[in-house]
Amino acid sequence: MQRKKRNGSDNRNGVAKVARPSEAAASERRRSRAARTGLCALLLAGAIGAILPSGAEGPLGAASAASVSARPAEEEAQASGVWTFSKQIQTEQGARYQALMLDSDIYARAQEDLSDVRIADASGRFVPYYTDSGETGEPGEKRGYMLERIARVVGAEESVFDFRVVPSAETEEIRGTRLRFDLPDNSVLETVKIEGSYDGKRWEKAAEGELYSTGEGVFRNIIELDASETYGYYRLTVPKEAENVDFVDGILFDVGGSVVGSAFRRAKELPFNVEPDGQMSEIVLYNADKLKIDRIKVNASAADGSDRFSRLYYVSREKGSDIATQILSPDRLNRLEIAGKQVDDTEIRLAEPIRGEQPRVAIVNGGNPPLSIRSIEVGYRVDRLVFEDTGTGPYRLLYGAEGQSPPEYEISASRKEIEGTGPGQAELGPETAEQFVPPDLLEVSGRAEESEAMVGPGDSLRIFLYIVLGGTVLLLIVWWSRRRKGKRGTEET
Repeated sequence: MQRKKRNGSDNRNGVAKVARPSEAAASERRRSRAARTGLCALLLAGAIGAILPSGAEGPLGAASAASVSARPAEEEAQASGVWTFSKQIQTEQGARYQALMLDSDIYARAQEDLSDVRIADASGRFVPYYTDSGETGEPGEKRGYMLERIARVVGAEESVFDFRVVPSAETEEIRGTRLRFDLPDNSVLETVKIEGSYDGKRWEKAAEGELYSTGEGVFRNIIELDASETYGYYRLTVPKEAENVDFVDGILFDVGGSVVGSAFRRAKELPFNVEPDGQMSEIVLYNADKLKIDRIKVNASAADGSDRFSRLYYVSREKGSDIATQILSPDRLNRLEIAGKQVDDTEIRLAEPIRGEQPRVAIVNGGNPPLSIRSIEVGYRVDRLVFEDTGTGPYRLLYGAEGQSPPEYEISASRKEIEGTGPGQAELGPETAEQFVPPDLLEVSGRAEESEAMVGPGDSLRIFLYIVLGGTVLLLIVWWSRRRKGKRGTEET
């Protein structure tokens, strides 16, 4: 006997079974669940992306960027300033103002313009100072003034020639750094003394040097002055044996600023190498300390061991440099014997110092064997710092910091008055390699850290938005869970 079926249900064993839904309905429900799941995942990812730090654009990113850019840019730039070298300063007792001369260690490790050099007191605070390079006036204007002879006196012990400087205009300010005189065609060698005067009556020592000529085209007719001078008169004095030599006229040249006095000069030997270049020998100087070189003394001899040679030369700041190097000295290196006397004219004087790490002197040998270079001695300029001793010492000199700008201190406005008091002579101690961060920068760094920990208006808005987004996501998850549970219950019934 067939069993009756009711509503498509099988009542075998008293268990009711619900008929399977169609495949189309099941697929539709799966797509609906996937869409709801994707929506919740998208909202959750957006909330997490807003909460986590990022560089995203939009209202939140803009608020974050605004809060960061509100910090002073100057403080951020200075916060990286670290000085890596220092020297203790020994001041002179009883002097209110102190002056110290820089040395080769400082030029080697400081920035080229010395913009990172600082003086710090015992508490680490910077002390104002001004820099004195020892130079007089601005660089020369490459002009010349004729010298008119106004007197000649031949004495038993010496002969004197007086000259007046002829300016191109009555109101023109006269200034010069070297004198040139015409020499006779015959062989001559004279050790001369140069004096200067503003009125032609009171004379001051200006320079000493040699004037010579071999009569065969090798000569020296230039005398370099010790400083850039503004004299209106010059006196040339030669020893008595020059009674047959006559100096008729000359020229005063203005070619560059000079250093005043020996206090701003130093000298040392530099290592070097000689590189042959065709008919030339190129001397490479190793200026690792980046010294401000304005004199180069070439100690050399001829290939046969004699001390007689005459060679043209050129000076360049570095290999392949197109920057012209103006030279005050004659354009030849000479070691000669004239009238039984030795002439050693192998020092090159430059109008402006060079600081290249490998400057070069090219010697033209022509058809002659290269010279034997024994040593190279350079003269270089140093700077002088002057500061006020306020009793907050001991003081130290700091240098070797990256990206520093030159300091501007008001003490420089009182320079003339300070120099009039005669500053004391301070001395530098040995170099110490240790990092130094000024207390001002440490305080700035501490304030920056505190400001990052504080909650500002922008942070409050961001937190509120985080809460709203988080709550919305939670509500969506709860709603979706309940809806799914309700659907499951309906399907089971």
